[in-house]
Amino acid sequence: MSFLLTGPRRELSAYSKLKISQHYNKGVDDEEFRNFAGIYSDRIFDQFYQFARKNLKKGLPLVIAGGCGLNCDWNTKWRDTGLFSDVFVPPVANDSGSAIGTAIDAQFHLTGNPKVSWSVYSGLEFISTEYFDSDLYDIVDASNKFVADILANNLVLGWVHGKYEIGPRALGNRSIIAAPFSERTRTRLNEIKQREQFRPVAPVCLEEDAAKLFGCEHPSPFMLYTYRAKTDMLAAVTHVNGTARIQTVSKDTNQKLYELLIAFRARTGYGVLCNTSLNFSGKGFINKLHDLSDYTVKHKLDGFVVGEKAYLLKSSSDYRAYLQKTKYDVSAR
Repeated sequence: MSFLLTGPRRELSAYSKLKISQHYNKGVDDEEFRNFAGIYSDRIFDQFYQFARKNLKKGLPLVIAGGCGLNCDWNTKWRDTGLFSDVFVPPVANDSGSAIGTAIDAQFHLTGNPKVSWSVYSGLEFISTEYFDSDLYDIVDASNKFVADILANNLVLGWVHGKYEIGPRALGNRSIIAAPFSERTRTRLNEIKQREQFRPVAPVCLEEDAAKLFGCEHPSPFMLYTYRAKTDMLAAVTHVNGTARIQTVSKDTNQKLYELLIAFRARTGYGVLCNTSLNFSGKGFINKLHDLSDYTVKHKLDGFVVGEKAYLLKSSSDYRAYLQKTKYDVSAR
């Protein structure tokens, strides 16, 4: 794409046009540029939508594969067009589909069965045998009631259970969790994650409460779609446009996290928590106790929960405030 300037000036390419744009090199922290990027994304989607509306037979199912399946806004837009009988996005959407498809094709050829059984929780078990400086922590029993109470008092915790997730998103086995009510919490989580403040924080929600709180009428266990928040009480997990990329949880999908959400709802009235991934920037999920302790100290979490124990950082000001407020007797634990 190019346009021609009259006189002695030369023809400018699209790249050259961008360089003289008011948005050039503004960066993602610039609000006007973010608005521009959002509008641009909407225009690109509309080009695909207009083509699909004109050329595709209505009522067929749609499969979205590859890394683009992680674009929750577009997934939601496709679902809401009404063009398709169903929209399916693989729970672990990424660019390894060719390898997986080839393996399935070989399995079908050799066995006559094209079906594969799998779980998003198919990573490795957590390694808890490594040395770490336990003197940094108060180590107490992590009952759901206790963990719900410290979360309700604004502590931010690492949450580890079972095998890690095989996809790019934390789904409750390698997560950082926190109460969902305050803008301050969203700000703190983005500081912990070392990412821009405009980035949203996802909620994990009891499946039975998802319709009331987010208008989600069916299970959404893999964070693949966005829904509009129905309350202004969940500021930490509601994006600036009023939407949230929710994960719903039931007893069948993640019993450990489900039981915590039940306890948190009993404590606060809301079966919702902030949920973001437990990993060093640019690295995979944390899977060793030493690394988890190192992350907690360096990124200023208040502690972490592994299995049946909570490890609460003695140097955390929020934890010390909790002890003072509740008169909690650590020695009795």
